[in-house]
Amino acid sequence: MADLTALAQRYAPLLVFSRDGEGRAENFYPMDAETYIRACALYSPGPQQLVPRGRLTPQQLMEFPPEATCDLYMVFASERLLPPLMDAARMAPPPAPWFIPANVWDDILDFAYDLVASIAIHVLDLIAPQRLPAFVWQEARRRYGPFDLRATGAPRPVLYYAFQPTDRFLILHYWFFYAFNDWGTGHGGRNDHEGDWESVHLFLEPDPPHRVRWLAYAAHGRANLESAASGDVEWFEEHPVVYVGCGSHASYFRPAVYAHDDWAMGDGGVAVGPRGAHLYAWPRIPQGKRPTVFRAWQLRDLQTCKWAWHFRGFWGARFRYQALGRAAHILHAISGPGGPVWLPGQGRLRPQWRNPLAWARFRRYWWQFWRPRA
Repeated sequence: MADLTALAQRYAPLLVFSRDGEGRAENFYPMDAETYIRACALYSPGPQQLVPRGRLTPQQLMEFPPEATCDLYMVFASERLLPPLMDAARMAPPPAPWFIPANVWDDILDFAYDLVASIAIHVLDLIAPQRLPAFVWQEARRRYGPFDLRATGAPRPVLYYAFQPTDRFLILHYWFFYAFNDWGTGHGGRNDHEGDWESVHLFLEPDPPHRVRWLAYAAHGRANLESAASGDVEWFEEHPVVYVGCGSHASYFRPAVYAHDDWAMGDGGVAVGPRGAHLYAWPRIPQGKRPTVFRAWQLRDLQTCKWAWHFRGFWGARFRYQALGRAAHILHAISGPGGPVWLPGQGRLRPQWRNPLAWARFRRYWWQFWRPRA
């Protein structure tokens, strides 16, 4: 275990934050997920409050049977919205037909989800609002204030890690948590929601010294895959550099403005990473826009966080559109996400765990010439 901890420290990513096109800086940075749990209330559909805000603990999440947590959701700053917007009906995942193996059906669902997402995001703003009211955003900023890593005496940001051995790679998962995604209200993007789990994944050689072969950065649920030898990957010593989308918290290899006004230019003045990161020269960021505020990670083994493997509900208030929400799960863009292990409300593992090689897009069909071949 000590060797794995040292390996996680060896490759801990260096996150650099950005400003949006209007010059507005990031408002929410990585934090301890257990601190967020203690700052939330716990609800079930109805809505019915199970545990009031301030009294919820990670241990209390463990008191519910795992299957019963699928419908539960934490609320950080949206209490005023719950009575008028909440739909008590449960949305269960469609059952798999008996003649299709479960793993094949899961792959079909993942493909359909990605297809719907790529089309729906362009038209959702015309159909239903994807932004929470401004007072929710303001309340979230107020409650997050004591945990803001820029504040004096704020706790260190937490980097969660876990290892997953496979025949081809030793996969090193890194997860980091944000209290709020304010991409829409705060930065002119597509949506807002409470809670935000993001990740980067390193595919290491299975045998010592476990050199990095491939990297996959998560952006809006999908993977960006690059070889460790690619010129797109930026390194500080052995630590990969991650450019974080302003408000969306999506992860990218290079500084740029990405689809749907996702600004990841690295000019936000803040970086979170390993100790000594302040010595980095930042070759891709102009001199006057380089980070000046640095915070070091506090690493935590995700395997020891029992709540992450137990709780299968939503890490933020759950909302449903009155009609569209029954048609496709992607229309729940203002609801909280699932945790680092489970898809929200479905009782299914995230694809990063269920089939990490397929999620990272190692599989390439003949027409997908733009994807790397492993």
